[in-house]
Amino acid sequence: MAEFNSFTQQVGDALPLLEQMGYEVTTFKVTWGLPPKARLRLKSSGSADLQKVSTIAAKAPSSGVLVSALISSAVTAKRIQNSMKLGTAFLDVDFAVPPRVNMKFVSSKESGKEDLRDLDDLEFSCR
Repeated sequence: MAEFNSFTQQVGDALPLLEQMGYEVTTFKVTWGLPPKARLRLKSSGSADLQKVSTIAAKAPSSGVLVSALISSAVTAKRIQNSMKLGTAFLDVDFAVPPRVNMKFVSSKESGKEDLRDLDDLEFSCR
């Protein structure tokens, strides 16, 4: 648990940088178990100045491999979003063993469907 708490603190410390890059946290979900798991969903709308994003990422403290991967994934998603002229980018970061970052991009032509969900977001209960 101490390792998980340390990890969430490191991610929390990286959030101001991600916000400066144009991302907002839409959900943070924690599943207690052995080992505990967490999922962070970041949303980025619109295009950004890639030079500014790269400058912000360069200021990121080297506080761990996962946080570095999170920042570099955010930069990569911004590049894809800008180069393909896409409207919204979602980064789903699964903090598990092994950790994973999924990127999803939504066309800028989509209207009224800001809160798109995957089947992974639904929780099913069988009785």
